[in-house]
Amino acid sequence: MCDAPETASLIHVPARRRALLTALGVGVGIGVVGLPSPAQAAAGTWSNPTRGTLTSGYKSPSRPGHLGWDVANSQGTPVYATAAGTVRDIRTNSYPGDTTSGPLAGRTGNSVHIDHADNYFSYYGHLYRVLVSDGQQISCGQLIGLMGTTGNSTGPHLHFEIHHPRLTTLDPRVFLANRGITLGSTAPLGSTGYPSVGQGASGWVPRVIQYLVRARGISVVVDGVYGAVTAGAVRSFQSSRGLYADGLVGPITWTALVLPLREGNSGDLVRGLQTALNARGASLLVDGGFGSVTASAVRGFQSRNGLVADGLVGPVTWSVLI
Repeated sequence: MCDAPETASLIHVPARRRALLTALGVGVGIGVVGLPSPAQAAAGTWSNPTRGTLTSGYKSPSRPGHLGWDVANSQGTPVYATAAGTVRDIRTNSYPGDTTSGPLAGRTGNSVHIDHADNYFSYYGHLYRVLVSDGQQISCGQLIGLMGTTGNSTGPHLHFEIHHPRLTTLDPRVFLANRGITLGSTAPLGSTGYPSVGQGASGWVPRVIQYLVRARGISVVVDGVYGAVTAGAVRSFQSSRGLYADGLVGPITWTALVLPLREGNSGDLVRGLQTALNARGASLLVDGGFGSVTASAVRGFQSRNGLVADGLVGPVTWSVLI
């Protein structure tokens, strides 16, 4: 395993993000012969649990006892529930090299075990942080943890398993492929399209980040250059929110930075919004005042991108805008 760092590329896929509005109503693919079809399974929907590079496989010749697939990416990469269900049990407070077993046999560190409909269950190991609790009801694509390297692990990755009582363990890559999902590649249903932005980037997106960080009381110059000072400010924000403090603004940090906005709000959060709207074709004065002109620009952007044009800037509008 090796840590595959996030890139500073800016990727915009509005169609995918718009699909999130109806994701929970979408059935995907066909079923495995002899097993309940996806339409019969939890909420009729399955999802890729995370994005990354596939490494160690299911019951490979070199590791016949390996009952899942490993998906490698940077520490802190979001991990999502593969289907709706109930958290059966979790493990927390693990650390790299921890030799204690989690809820299932094996040294998989911080982990989450979720029961689904039709007696399926899924398992997520080596997490940096668990973001759910025992007994919690989970929706398909819900954020449940952050990728890590706890337990028996040589680098950040997700150990992912799917089980069914009649067949014990299943190859999760094949299971998801039969439902139209490519493990590690298909966008998880709950994911946003936020770009990963780090030191060396420049332009309107770093400028928005600087406004958002400054709105949280952390001093930073708004110049559109993501240098060492901005990275330090981001790390301070991440530490204050209990996030992995790497100075890189990825999906988790974006989600923590943005807040809902509406007409009547003011300040640096609004300046960040106005900067992003201008990058998308508006011609607003970046004055930090969310007045009728800014509200009109928001509604225009929402209409052009297939969103509800209510002038309210919530998580979906933010994710499509950035």
